[in-house]
Amino acid sequence: MIECIDVQPDVAVAEAEYTRLLGYPPGVVLEGRAAELAAQAGEWYARRGRPWVYARRADTVDLGASSVHIDGVAFTARRLRTMIQRWDAHQVMLVAVGAGPELEAHAAGLWRDERPDEYFFLDVYGSAVVEHLIAATGARLCRWAEERTLAALPHDSPGYPGWDVSEQPRLLALLKDGCDAHAWPGPLEALDSGALRPTTSQLAVFGLTRYTDRLDGRAGTLPCAECPFEPCAYRRTPYMTRCARVTAPGMVRQ
Repeated sequence: MIECIDVQPDVAVAEAEYTRLLGYPPGVVLEGRAAELAAQAGEWYARRGRPWVYARRADTVDLGASSVHIDGVAFTARRLRTMIQRWDAHQVMLVAVGAGPELEAHAAGLWRDERPDEYFFLDVYGSAVVEHLIAATGARLCRWAEERTLAALPHDSPGYPGWDVSEQPRLLALLKDGCDAHAWPGPLEALDSGALRPTTSQLAVFGLTRYTDRLDGRAGTLPCAECPFEPCAYRRTPYMTRCARVTAPGMVRQ
């Protein structure tokens, strides 16, 4: 997998993930007006949403004293650096995903029309789509890696603990530098602040390691424990839910 461009990725937002992002406690089943608004958001996106995924393998990855150098560009991503060093990751995949500009434009229209409830449920649905796309891309990388006796590690992103969001424009530029301008699948820009536009987008880096024997299932050493993509056929251990991560020793809550 040198490069992957997908402008029609499958989107199957898990209800539990969506309700979590809406702010409900685990196990809550939406009812009444909330269930109606959630259904409206999902139905609108199924008709009008335009999700996309772009991924490419970086040519080089090296570790500095306190940084990660990807294709010669330095990033002060502490967690990513630790993962690469810990598992001797010799390659990384650069990933960008987006829920599409249509969702953000429609949500803005709902806000202007003073329909805050509809706006909120649709905006959160876009975040759930992005989470799904990242998880599903991780599963595709796992499948590709498994066939080559490799393993894909958990992703890291600017804005996560240890990686300043201000480096996001640099990562986006690196991604786009390796892609033909006409092939880039969706509109995406990074502001000086590091925020992405459209906001329902995400950049990520996945490490790849050939030392699969080190992924032995102990706490914090098996990437599958951090991957929420339930239907993955290459899962080695159950997903450690976000609630469990709050108290799990050595785990970073995301």
